[in-house]
Amino acid sequence: MSQKSINVIASIVKWGIFILPVSVLVVAGSFTANRDLGTFVSTILLPGVGDLFFPFITGKNFFFRIFIEILFGLWVFAAVFDKCYRPKVSPIFWALAATLAVLVLATIFSANPYRSFWSNYERMEGLIGHIHLFLYFLVSISVLKSEKDWKWLFHSSIFVSLLVGLYAVYQLAGKLEIHQGGDRVDATLGNATYFAIYLFFHLFIVLYYLLKSQQIGWKVLYGAIFVFEAFLLFYTATRGTILGFLGALLLFGLIQAFVAKEKKYRVTAFATIALVLILVSSFYFIKDTEFVRNSYTLSRFRGISLTDTTTQSRFILWGMALKGVSERPILGWGPENFNLIFSKHYDPRLWRQEPWFDRAHNVVLDWFTSGGILGLLAYLSIFGAALFVLWKKLWPRNKVLETSIFTAILAGYFFQNIFVFDNLISYFLFFSVLGFLHTRSTESETAEKATPIKQTPLHYMIPLVAAVVVLFSLYYVNVKPLMASRTLLNAIKIASAQDHNVDMVLSEFDKVFQLNTFGASEAREQLGGYVSNVIAQEIPNESKVKAFNKGVQALSDQVSENPNDPRSQLFLASLYLRAGGYDEALKLLDAARAISPRRQQFLFLAAEAYLQKNNYPEAIKLLSVAHEMDLSYPEAARNLAVIAIYGNQLQYAEEVLQQTYGQKIIADERVLNAYAQIGNYEKVKEIWLLLIQNQPQNAQYHVNLAATYVKLGQREEAIAELKKSIELNPEYKENAERLIGEIKSGKNP
Repeated sequence: MSQKSINVIASIVKWGIFILPVSVLVVAGSFTANRDLGTFVSTILLPGVGDLFFPFITGKNFFFRIFIEILFGLWVFAAVFDKCYRPKVSPIFWALAATLAVLVLATIFSANPYRSFWSNYERMEGLIGHIHLFLYFLVSISVLKSEKDWKWLFHSSIFVSLLVGLYAVYQLAGKLEIHQGGDRVDATLGNATYFAIYLFFHLFIVLYYLLKSQQIGWKVLYGAIFVFEAFLLFYTATRGTILGFLGALLLFGLIQAFVAKEKKYRVTAFATIALVLILVSSFYFIKDTEFVRNSYTLSRFRGISLTDTTTQSRFILWGMALKGVSERPILGWGPENFNLIFSKHYDPRLWRQEPWFDRAHNVVLDWFTSGGILGLLAYLSIFGAALFVLWKKLWPRNKVLETSIFTAILAGYFFQNIFVFDNLISYFLFFSVLGFLHTRSTESETAEKATPIKQTPLHYMIPLVAAVVVLFSLYYVNVKPLMASRTLLNAIKIASAQDHNVDMVLSEFDKVFQLNTFGASEAREQLGGYVSNVIAQEIPNESKVKAFNKGVQALSDQVSENPNDPRSQLFLASLYLRAGGYDEALKLLDAARAISPRRQQFLFLAAEAYLQKNNYPEAIKLLSVAHEMDLSYPEAARNLAVIAIYGNQLQYAEEVLQQTYGQKIIADERVLNAYAQIGNYEKVKEIWLLLIQNQPQNAQYHVNLAATYVKLGQREEAIAELKKSIELNPEYKENAERLIGEIKSGKNP
């Protein structure tokens, strides 16, 4: 192969690396009526793919993986025939290689190796994700040989960040929807936290070039970008990242203040320190003002305390994670298996949070649980290696700006990860920073020259093998899962139509299963939910039976493949419950409770099964256990009180409500219906009075109370309530006057 051909291939790889920052723009589909920037970019970068399940995650990851695999295959050609394009080694290189090696071992010995390797559509991480990130690092440090090369990459990313920022501006203006709902902008990332760390990296990269540039025009431009993206960071309302940003700025200022030799840098340092201190102290003095209360972001900071719900849930999660670590301390549970720890050591106090956690929401504990002590040490070694390069390699070469800026980035990034977790885009930027530091520590003072080698048949064989591996990976790692994701979403869309064809939906799910990818797990759960809805619909019984059998088979496969994950048993048990298979549901729920004995949800469902079998004592027994796990859990108290009422244990029901609510009766329609079912209309009346007290303008409540008064023989009170309903809503007049007439004539309407 000629040197010219080798250089052309290397140039293609280099420019391919420069394109990779556009990954953040990819949104493979949209659930909204209008198509937006992310969807438009997706159609260009992933032509013909269409909508995907978890569009903000899958689109970005599939694009990144496909692109980096192609670049890797091309790079092999260049590296085999020219030593110039082979990577140099550094402490950062060895730290990343060691981390990947530990992840490989942790996956092999994982509690669920398949999930550890493949992950799922919601995260798209796992070992396969880390392999692609390492390949990105390997290829980038091999072809981006100078600071100028990395400047091109970073500026490509800055340009893309401006497009993402403009998208966020349109969200703030109400022109585009905020995908998570609420007030926290999330741009094309679909998650405000992910957007925040994306901005964090770019703010410091921009700051680096702002201080490094010697031209006023560029300084003004960088300064404007910095202010713009800092403004957007504020509107993500992501507390951990904003605090990490301020802390990193302060650290940068302190380092510069003590070590910078040039006056302009010391002035910048003291100005930065003053700015951070002024911002923090100002907030302390105004935190109780109306201005702060009316600001969504500032009010979130005002609410930070060791006792708020989010903080408490983090502490509980971290305690559960440590229990998991103690059981598998060396290599952990394997990547993507925190859900097993969460189930096994579930703490009943987490009822206030989402029902399933697959992360510890703490980078140290996530790595500790995923890779054990070896995984954690390997991960921490990445930061250690980066700091070593900064302070032992760059600092002695008078690279003060790089040392201070990138030390601050590492510190702020690590700090914010104490409360959240990474995603592809944050990893991409982190690995880019690591690649830059690696290159800065290994680059020669003079430009490297091409160093072709003597070509043999073996040198041609290696690229050929690499090409085969890449083609294999493109299909099995990307194309098949991508097709499964698209087909799954299509099945969901068809199922959501009012008059859909059941056979067509089941056929689409079959296509997902036939592809035999990691998407089958998500498809089974979605199929289970669909079948539960079908059973309740007015459709031919034959279709119901067909759907039920298909759902049972799919979820049974899920249980077989994930015997230690009670989530699988829960979905199948729920399906049996909906279809009246109470004994089968109870067997599954018993198995789930054996794995996760302190999870109230399993007790609720088991109690429901016993209730359907008219076994009130057993239902009350189970709900009593759930209630006693955490007396502050309202749903547990209501469930127990309702069943106790049905079982005529009225005093016990009142005691339960008293323990949780501080009163013997509550404004709850489920409790009301239970009292009505046993004919205790005095209690029904009390509840309607409470409901009316909470919503005095609800005319229907007054009509319902009137009906209760009739049941109690209190006809005058019933008439008064009906008249009140007419006052509140004249539309009730005709019906209410008819009822009043019947009551006056002695009838019981």
